[in-house]
Amino acid sequence: MFAFQFDKLNRQGELRHSDDQLLKLIDEPSAKFVPLYKQYLATKQSALLWLSKQQLEQQVSPLSKIHFIYLGVIEANHYFAYRLPSSEALKTIAPISEGLRNLLPFLSEQDAYLANVATALNQWHASHQHCGFCGTETYAKDSGFVRQCSNQDCAKEHFPRTDPAIIVAITHTDNNGIEKILLGRQSSWPEKRYSVIAGFVEPGESLEQAVQREAFEEVGLEITDIKYQNSQPWPFPQSVMLGFNAIALTTDIHLKDQELETANWFSREQIKTMVKEEQLFLPFPYSISRLLIDNWLT
Repeated sequence: MFAFQFDKLNRQGELRHSDDQLLKLIDEPSAKFVPLYKQYLATKQSALLWLSKQQLEQQVSPLSKIHFIYLGVIEANHYFAYRLPSSEALKTIAPISEGLRNLLPFLSEQDAYLANVATALNQWHASHQHCGFCGTETYAKDSGFVRQCSNQDCAKEHFPRTDPAIIVAITHTDNNGIEKILLGRQSSWPEKRYSVIAGFVEPGESLEQAVQREAFEEVGLEITDIKYQNSQPWPFPQSVMLGFNAIALTTDIHLKDQELETANWFSREQIKTMVKEEQLFLPFPYSISRLLIDNWLT
């Protein structure tokens, strides 16, 4: 499963600016609510725990409209996240709660996408409690998609930001005509886990420039033929991964910025053999990094 590619959610952004509309949607019989704290969501048997408004009120009283995040509508059902103040509050609703990263292999396509939107926004709320202009506390509005400074002399509005990050499968063909892909690993990763090169886009940089810079900074390679392939929202915490393929002009690996512990060139046969023998572990199947690798392997 390639996660977060669900396209049936209508976010109905035009409704966010009216408190009356929000409260009306909350009261709809078709409204469903998932409580969460940071990136932990209420779950039941490895699925999201969707509650009715009545069920939510039994667990959280009184409800606060500024803690609702309106996710959107799917087939006449309205979906909300409800932001809780603590992990203890979440445990009273769902004794077993899971972070989105652990839940991903078990969630339906729809729930994975809704959880992705909810947790990304919730992380933004948690990290933007104060105004970046004057330092005064902010409060949520517009169905959870805006925070406003509570200082009336400032009253600046703050909007969610998504950090763009590139991820690239770099390949080359050696002197024997064997095509190889570059895989590296960070020391913090589980043992034998390898992936492709990735990094955040810097200010004033195009996506292609970011791909070139990351390839040179991380492994000392010059690359060409940079081609966009696919993207994936990545709510850990608030990113979008932009996937590329590229061809290496140089092949000597130099770990210049020390972000990687090691990096090497692998042929298709090597990867298949090492994976089978558990000498190498690829990224999780739901990630764009795995998609890039799998597309090359096939």
